[in-house]
Amino acid sequence: MPPVDETPRKREPYKLRADPNRQRRLPVTLTEEETEVLLAQVNPGSALGLRNRAILAAILGAGLGVSEVVALRPRDINFREGTVSVKSGKPRVIPVDGHTLAWLSAWAERRKGLGLTLQQPFFCRLRTKGVGKQALPAGGVMTTRNLQVLLRRLAEQAGLGKRVTPRTLRHTYASRLLARGFTLQEVQELLGHSDIASTLVYAQDNPQALKAKVQSHAPRAELAAHIAALEEELAALRKAAGL
Repeated sequence: MPPVDETPRKREPYKLRADPNRQRRLPVTLTEEETEVLLAQVNPGSALGLRNRAILAAILGAGLGVSEVVALRPRDINFREGTVSVKSGKPRVIPVDGHTLAWLSAWAERRKGLGLTLQQPFFCRLRTKGVGKQALPAGGVMTTRNLQVLLRRLAEQAGLGKRVTPRTLRHTYASRLLARGFTLQEVQELLGHSDIASTLVYAQDNPQALKAKVQSHAPRAELAAHIAALEEELAALRKAAGL
């Protein structure tokens, strides 16, 4: 019997392999009713409330990511053209509707009355946080954590029963665009996705909207011809099989 080789074998590192049949997790979105209930929790009568309402408009109406919201500057909004320019992440110019623009404009006027300058963030802190040398003065940059806490609090007040984050609102924006007939390439451009695969997940989230759009643009005469030809082929196969 040959001697047993007891030399330790070099093990290959374990590699995770992607499962091609596994679908990506669908994004959490809000229905129109849930969105209205969420927005109703904000009181735009106060400066803080108006700022928060404008923040929600920037995400729901322009699809801004949380880091893009806190990095937004007054000069990034073109009220005449109705656009929002994103400088961080993937630079892009996003057209917005009149409703979104109205909330951004209302906050722009209010912040001007508060003495905030064009050099300060468009959405900035309105209260001093902390004391002493560690204090964060009003007018400074908000953190992404600030927005996450804001959305969580509003969702709890609204009794939505689901976890709502800034990303949830961004997903809602994308799903709305598809429902309105925007193409995946257009949604990709507006969201700033570098890879179309990141946008494809919204097609899984809203299959009925894509189905309706495809069918509404299908040439009916051509479709009828295909159906007739298929029926003839099936009839010939049944006859040949003696059915």
